[in-house]
Amino acid sequence: MRDIEKMNMAHGSNSKRIRRRKRGQSLYVFLVVILAFAIIITLSTTVFFNVRTIRVTGDADYEAEEIVEQVGVSEGDNMMRLNLPQLEAEAEEKLINAENVDIKRQFPSTLIIDVSRAVPAYNVSYEYGTLIVSRNNKILQDSMDPAQGLVSIIGYEPEETTPGRYLSALEERHDKILTAFQDLMQENTLAVPIVSVNMTDLNNIVVNFDDRIEFDMGNWSEINYKISFAEQVIEKQSADKEGYLTMIGSNQCSFRNKADVLNAEKNAERKAAAQQEADAAALSESEAAGNPELPGEMPEDVPAEYEQLE
Repeated sequence: MRDIEKMNMAHGSNSKRIRRRKRGQSLYVFLVVILAFAIIITLSTTVFFNVRTIRVTGDADYEAEEIVEQVGVSEGDNMMRLNLPQLEAEAEEKLINAENVDIKRQFPSTLIIDVSRAVPAYNVSYEYGTLIVSRNNKILQDSMDPAQGLVSIIGYEPEETTPGRYLSALEERHDKILTAFQDLMQENTLAVPIVSVNMTDLNNIVVNFDDRIEFDMGNWSEINYKISFAEQVIEKQSADKEGYLTMIGSNQCSFRNKADVLNAEKNAERKAAAQQEADAAALSESEAAGNPELPGEMPEDVPAEYEQLE
């Protein structure tokens, strides 16, 4: 006799109902979570986390009230709605003598504004004056006269000259050269300080060490190596020696004593003056002898067809 398999239809139907009930519960829980999250977000941007205290820190040369005003926040503002990066950037531009504006939220209701003082570091000479620039290349002042005690940058052509903004060059190479020298100077590892960099001719950059030795380093390749090499040569000289250092090839430097160079220039000037006197005396003798024509002048009786020949 064939076996007959019986199925419990009621049991299968119950399983389906249970699964549908679980799916419905999961959807309900999901909707509740979404709704709760939306309520929290709404409350946090309207009722909760409003600014009650604004704390100003740092060493900037500004009063706390002025910093808060320039940042553009006030009590009652919602901290979650504040665009902190934008506020920081705008405050840095407005607070010309300050940099590194850092704004932080301290929940539930405190806003902390930390502002650092901008330290002048460079005189950047350009066609219309001098830009006083901070260590981080923020333009602090556009002046006719350089500030005392700062490193002079000569030959840099700025694209941006507005105080409060950051230095940038018309030519990308100028920025690369300036950055390379800044990295060297800010590492505080130079035995002999750099007081000026002249990049007017990018194939003959001149660096002044300690206001006593000028280094013609050639082009702007391998700046770190050339400066390190020059420093080694300078350290071997006496501390009061003045002179001129020239990079020769890739591994040699030529040093000329300033006194010797000045003496050679004076001798050359004296020789030139003596030659001029001799030429003048010869001319006077020629005129006295009745031959007034100056050297190089064409005699009056030369045919016209010869006058254009060299």
